[in-house]
Amino acid sequence: MNDPHRLPSDVLPRRYRLHLEPDLKTFDVKGRVEIDLDVKKPTREIVLHAVDLAIGEATLGGEKLSTSLDAAKERLTLTASKALPPGPCTVAIAFTGKLSEQMRGFYRSGFTRPDGSKGFLATTQFESTSARRAFPCFDEPALKAVFEVTLDVAPGLTALSNMPVVEHAGRRTRFAPSPVMPTYLLAFIVGELEVIEGKTQDGVPVRVYSTPGRSKLCKFALDTAIAGLEWFDAYYGIPYKAAVPKCDLIAIPDFEFGAMENWGAITFRETAIFVDPEKSSVPQRRRVAEVVLHELAHQWFGNLVSPEWWSYLWLNESFATYMAYKAADAIFPEWTVWDEYLADITSGGKSLDALRSSHPVEVLVSDPNEVDQLFDAISYNKGGSVLRMLEDAIGSDAFRDGVRRYLKNHAYGNATTDDLWGAMGKDVPAMMNGWTRTTGHPVVHAGATLRQERFLLDRDPEKPQTDPTLWDIPIAAVDAAGQRTSIRLSAREMKAPNGWLKLNAGQSGFYLVNYDDAGWAAVAKALGTLGSEDRYGLQEDAYSLMRAGFLKVPAFLRLAAAYKNETNYHVYAGIAGGVAALADVFSDDPAAQKVEAWARELIKPSLAKVGFLEKAGEPHDILLLRATLFGAGTRFADPEAVEQARSGFQALRKDLGAVGPNVRSTVLSGAARHGDILDALIELYEKTDLPEVRVQLLRAMGASRKPDLLRRAVDYALSPKVRPQDAMYVFSGAPMDTRRAAWGLLKEHWTSIDARYGKSGLIGQFIALASSGIPEEAHAADVEAFFKAHPAPYATEKIRQTLEGIRARAKFKARNLADFRSFFA
Repeated sequence: MNDPHRLPSDVLPRRYRLHLEPDLKTFDVKGRVEIDLDVKKPTREIVLHAVDLAIGEATLGGEKLSTSLDAAKERLTLTASKALPPGPCTVAIAFTGKLSEQMRGFYRSGFTRPDGSKGFLATTQFESTSARRAFPCFDEPALKAVFEVTLDVAPGLTALSNMPVVEHAGRRTRFAPSPVMPTYLLAFIVGELEVIEGKTQDGVPVRVYSTPGRSKLCKFALDTAIAGLEWFDAYYGIPYKAAVPKCDLIAIPDFEFGAMENWGAITFRETAIFVDPEKSSVPQRRRVAEVVLHELAHQWFGNLVSPEWWSYLWLNESFATYMAYKAADAIFPEWTVWDEYLADITSGGKSLDALRSSHPVEVLVSDPNEVDQLFDAISYNKGGSVLRMLEDAIGSDAFRDGVRRYLKNHAYGNATTDDLWGAMGKDVPAMMNGWTRTTGHPVVHAGATLRQERFLLDRDPEKPQTDPTLWDIPIAAVDAAGQRTSIRLSAREMKAPNGWLKLNAGQSGFYLVNYDDAGWAAVAKALGTLGSEDRYGLQEDAYSLMRAGFLKVPAFLRLAAAYKNETNYHVYAGIAGGVAALADVFSDDPAAQKVEAWARELIKPSLAKVGFLEKAGEPHDILLLRATLFGAGTRFADPEAVEQARSGFQALRKDLGAVGPNVRSTVLSGAARHGDILDALIELYEKTDLPEVRVQLLRAMGASRKPDLLRRAVDYALSPKVRPQDAMYVFSGAPMDTRRAAWGLLKEHWTSIDARYGKSGLIGQFIALASSGIPEEAHAADVEAFFKAHPAPYATEKIRQTLEGIRARAKFKARNLADFRSFFA
């Protein structure tokens, strides 16, 4: 019996010849597609996908087919007068559509030309199930085919697709046939574009396209892409040009995701590709490098080898996440990217995976409309982190060789998780299946013995429940002399190795460690001898263990105090973030002012040492440490930091280059937190066109502690003045003082927000940003009741996770208030 969510298997596509005529003035699209088919068994019906299209005549071998469009199932059924015999045949379908504003399918994106006039381009976003919005097709990842694309466009416009141009005459541009690939990787872009280009060492042309006047912002992305392709060629052992002879990167003004790995024609949100040589911050350069390298990693993982079905999405996203950082480490060794990996990737994965409402890395997906909700910290961060753990356990050579076998064995085909583990070695499936097919991750209790249990954020310390889940945990232990020992904990409990000081050495494992009292005292005393990855891991584990009731609040704060001489900005950001979160949870208690005063004293020596002003030639780690400490200073109301933010903002109003780019975001948000500057922020927003700065300004607009200013900021963010994909940033900066106002504003604007974002992954981000933070059961009940009355089907997982997080914070607050007060008594 056929799966109701998958197309019948009696007819398969082999080749598409797609001809489109998009009109950038009327936004109409005229199209025709011929599909070479392989009929597997006699049938009268050809069933494929189509949605939001007007279907014209459909023919097969001169016979006109009857057509039936099921809008609910997004399926087009073509019916012949008699059964088609097994073998090849070709169907032709005429259709029309519109260039939508939905940032999916074939859609339009607006931009401003250098002369101030408005223009539009047309672009695609097909992953996961939106190719069917552009043309009738077999829109499933396993149904790979060859694509031949022809575009008829107005004179003066550039037309791009996955492959190089083979014919250009008048309005018509015809592209070379693509490799065998799924529909979601097809792309075509039409518009006024300018380009910069270069070549890899083996001659692959690499180009970065942008709207007019923006190419000066693309040089860093171009250089990174060239270096990245060369590194991946060597690592994977399969040349990129064996599949696709060119690599285009295209900056799109309106874009739902960060980027999309279309084979040979990668599309990006502008914030993920633009770097201004003078105005962009170090974090912006690092983000652009990570996104560019992530999408290049996909050219092998996802493109050359595609998932058999959306249940194996992680094979795309987890590998691209991990491989991007491996490439960045090789290309930018001065960046110490593994510190960032822990803080941004592993930490995010653990945070979501600590909830009961999390999901496995490998998810059983039935309805493909559920897929958009899986583009989250499990599919990217947890999956990428367990890959890092696997490589640490089996060794880098064995890991690389396994990756090469997997890609070679399944090139131009589809694969499953079992295919990957099979290529890695016979012992790998037994160890790794628990990490990819089980929800959650363990905490290892370390003393004379090692004991594992599932880590859950909402654990009740008074009535702890036993979860039967066990993991096969590769544990690296390090002693006081820095010597490593590797062991495996696959049972509930085992004897601990002799002489260890710290477990999870290098923080490569996706688990927490809870030491006994003597163990915590020993690692706190040894902080100065441990590497930055281990220092980061200790404070992060302590914070999470405190939230789950394994440690008391005073124990965490005492450990935090031991970091007073810390110099790594990721570690300091973790400490400051944990203390700020405590202050937020207890914000309505007088002791919250004491924790902020305590935090000011903690950061003061380091802040005084680095100062507030950037100096020429400073290394990245100093630039970012200053930004971290300055940000903590404004958060904890350090008088000097607040005054520096205010004076810095006044200088910024006259010249965006008046303060260093790495403290610009802190200056903007710090001045907004401690002043009434919304009108000035809006004025700056409308004067600048650098996407990085615009996002920083939107965050600052939401950073005021006055509800009336937040209301005005939200109204502005949802206006036509702000690109739809950026509006949510105004909620991301809201402090505890305005969290209730933020939730009220989401409810107030729900009808328009739902209409604009309800069928995209952005709706869940709006919900999480606007509704989380208030640690009260009554608030959780209000959120739950609202979404029961106003369903958000594309955000069901995010709503469940947000509710669980609110309730966990409420329980934590009730359980720890006395201890919190006692520490500052």
